[in-house]
Amino acid sequence: MFLLFAVVVSAWLLWRAFKPRSAKPLFSQRKHWSLLLARPMADAMEVEGFYSPACDHFTEQAQTILRAALLHQAGIRSHCNDEAVRSHFSATLERQWFSLDLQALVAGDEPRAAMAFACTRVAFLVRCALLMRWLEPDLAWRVLLLNAQRAQDCFDSWEDFGTAYKLGREQWVAAFRVDSLGEALHEQHLRQLLAPGSGAWADIPWRSPAALNPVLAG
Repeated sequence: MFLLFAVVVSAWLLWRAFKPRSAKPLFSQRKHWSLLLARPMADAMEVEGFYSPACDHFTEQAQTILRAALLHQAGIRSHCNDEAVRSHFSATLERQWFSLDLQALVAGDEPRAAMAFACTRVAFLVRCALLMRWLEPDLAWRVLLLNAQRAQDCFDSWEDFGTAYKLGREQWVAAFRVDSLGEALHEQHLRQLLAPGSGAWADIPWRSPAALNPVLAG
């Protein structure tokens, strides 16, 4: 009896030692989808943890590198401290996010291209602001999902969106507007994003799940 007990205990200890640890939960499909809009900028800046639920803040080095450019995009003066930045976002973001990067259009800008560029920039800005701890998560995700729904409504596919973004950035910088957080999306990079089986956009349905599905976001 004692020998049987010892065998059972040993087996239980071995199972406990080697059983798989439960992975940290992933973002919901809708949240992950909303972040994929920012893929060209996240790739350009090589932002660590951008798509990871386990990452809830930037390192001090990342904050130093990104801070000034993020504030410029948001229309916030660079000398503002973090508390002032948080107050600004809290008071204005939900009412003004949809006009970011669309308020500076010039005659001749192609509207759909400008919209794709704005959708990407808003997704990148809001996720980064969350990682800078300038935004409360509930506010950040509301805006990210609204931005995602806007993209789904305005474009027909990832290829349609990516092609429009490519043109949108080209026309943005051609008018001497600053995009210090991004870089040109070359056709090769776009094809990589769309490559079946390996591209970040390739196997993600464009409108499923709908960004504003009434089911509570996880």
